[in-house]
Amino acid sequence: MRPEQVAFLGEYASIGKDRHVFVQVMCWPTVPMAWTALTQAVANLREVRGDMMALCIPVKGGTSWVHEIAPQLALPLERDPGAAESTLAALIRRLPVRFSVAVVEHEARGAKGGDASRHRSLFSGCLAAYSAYLKSTKQASCRLVIAADKGHPQNDSQQQAYRDLLPYLDSASQFGALDLTHWTETTVPLALEMSQLAAAAVGRHVQQPNEPSPLFETILEHLVPPSRFDALGRQKRRK
Repeated sequence: MRPEQVAFLGEYASIGKDRHVFVQVMCWPTVPMAWTALTQAVANLREVRGDMMALCIPVKGGTSWVHEIAPQLALPLERDPGAAESTLAALIRRLPVRFSVAVVEHEARGAKGGDASRHRSLFSGCLAAYSAYLKSTKQASCRLVIAADKGHPQNDSQQQAYRDLLPYLDSASQFGALDLTHWTETTVPLALEMSQLAAAAVGRHVQQPNEPSPLFETILEHLVPPSRFDALGRQKRRK
């Protein structure tokens, strides 16, 4: 399978005492060399920031949330955690990729439905935006979507919800054999880590909308409609 036929799924969950927030971000390439461009950009960042092994020395005061979500991407910035978000936002901004976003949020006391219902809602939101993108650009669909490993029970639940939903989407014929798989190896692809970072940035914005976030602003620039926040993204691009 060619790299441009692979998309990635980022996920974020915050289970608070009063509020539950779930985010799903789908990320796909717009040109065949997109994932190669990501790899090269990270390699360049590591070269500019110096020797990686020296940068692995723990920093007093701990690391940022960016390092926790995306340790490979943020590795060159280990000694400068305050610059991690803005630096990676600039890196992602230059990549030929697009994102779709879906959010499920509710009060803890009003939680309804189980994992399957939530998975279907998130998949439906992301795939609707992806379908609209394919229709407007005449681009061929990816053949595989890779998600992070969550263990067999949760992987199976998500797989089942995806299989149950896909045939009933209005745009199902556009996707063809768009399979979902979970990455079970220890070292994850950089594109999967980037998608996880994007989902976390969106989730943090949902929870703290007044906090500045360079990463969230970058996601808006690459967002396709009718994703959550795409109207806000269009406003940003017109400025």
